[in-house]
Amino acid sequence: MTKGIEIREVVIGSGEEAQAGKRVVLDLRMFLHRGEEVAVYPDPKVTIDLQGRPCFAGLRDGIIGMRVGGKRTLFIAPHLAYGANGVPGKIPPNALLRCEVELLEVRELFAPDPEDLPPGRHVVVYHPGEAARNLPRWQFGLSEDGKCGAGLSFPLPGMTWRYTRKKQFQANIEPAVAAAVLNDAETLPLRFPKECLSTDELWADSSEPANSITRDRQTNTLCITVDIWKTGRHNYYRMREDSLALKESELYKTIILLLQPGLRKDLEEQSEKRAASHLPD
Repeated sequence: MTKGIEIREVVIGSGEEAQAGKRVVLDLRMFLHRGEEVAVYPDPKVTIDLQGRPCFAGLRDGIIGMRVGGKRTLFIAPHLAYGANGVPGKIPPNALLRCEVELLEVRELFAPDPEDLPPGRHVVVYHPGEAARNLPRWQFGLSEDGKCGAGLSFPLPGMTWRYTRKKQFQANIEPAVAAAVLNDAETLPLRFPKECLSTDELWADSSEPANSITRDRQTNTLCITVDIWKTGRHNYYRMREDSLALKESELYKTIILLLQPGLRKDLEEQSEKRAASHLPD
């Protein structure tokens, strides 16, 4: 336990675990040590990235390890909260905080928020990347109207994942094709239940700085996350990157069709840059 944080478990959750490198949705209430409630955030429902410094350290560290449905009370020392400055008009300097936290949801860090998505069905597929194999991190999205796109972050030699080379690709496919892909994505867990891993079968590998790779505990294989969004709600599942069920799915084939031309073009551009850098004066 981090010195300066006291954690009291109120309810042990049974859902997805909050881990470093994830995004979490919380119901959060904050109190001063003497009992007054303070409203630092505009709404009790708060979304926080558990990476870097998007929130104060005591709250971030106190959330990690919770499971969805769980509740904790956190007592956080000033040096892990708002410190000597406090928050003018709300939290005095050097204040000890009591935070009552309920974990509502765990998302991938780069997954979209529901309010950012237009009405209808959507699928978001996330690959965490792996610098050790020079694999880019990517996220693919498809809407039922046929709009699709992907963002890629390429690891740079000797640099952490905070510093990457980024590319984006966009395309449009026929709505009928998009519907077939969405149906395929939705039914994969029903057709191949053993290929979709439960939370207990996974672990978060944070050995690469600024990156968290979800892996299969048994084989240590990197896993890909598939997130289905419908009417503001989502269901997700994870499959090993080498799963034949995943690779032979219409979903994965669509992703490859979108990414391959862009990846080939990027490879050519990088080769030309390397060649130009070695030209004699």
